[in-house]
Amino acid sequence: MKIYLDTNILIFLLTNQDELSANTQRLIGDYANVLQTSSVCVHELIHLCQIGKLDEGKRKRNHIRPEEIQALLDESEIRIVPVTQQHLNVYASLPLHEAHRDPNDRLIIAQAIADKTLIISSDNKFSQYTLSGLTFIFNER
Repeated sequence: MKIYLDTNILIFLLTNQDELSANTQRLIGDYANVLQTSSVCVHELIHLCQIGKLDEGKRKRNHIRPEEIQALLDESEIRIVPVTQQHLNVYASLPLHEAHRDPNDRLIIAQAIADKTLIISSDNKFSQYTLSGLTFIFNER
């Protein structure tokens, strides 16, 4: 099964796996699953590294340099999926929920919907898009 990993799941996977639920760890650890992430998530991850956001709190003990991210994803066998015209078409048709207006999240959601791929996130607001065709698993921490 193909699985999209949201930015927060990538962060937990690379810095503090204690933040991943048992179900999420099982899905990620199952070699039959193909792990992938959006290029948007990688963009967000690089940005968070550059502004020092990953060096705060619990994540401090596992510092990641922005230039290491690609190698870490390769090492974890996580494929980066670029945004395509099909993804943008789904993005344009997604409802804009008042409680969830983040354009990056909505584009990541659109990719998962367009690719008919399960997505795992710790952001429960993603559940608002299940009526739009999103298959979503909430990583309850």
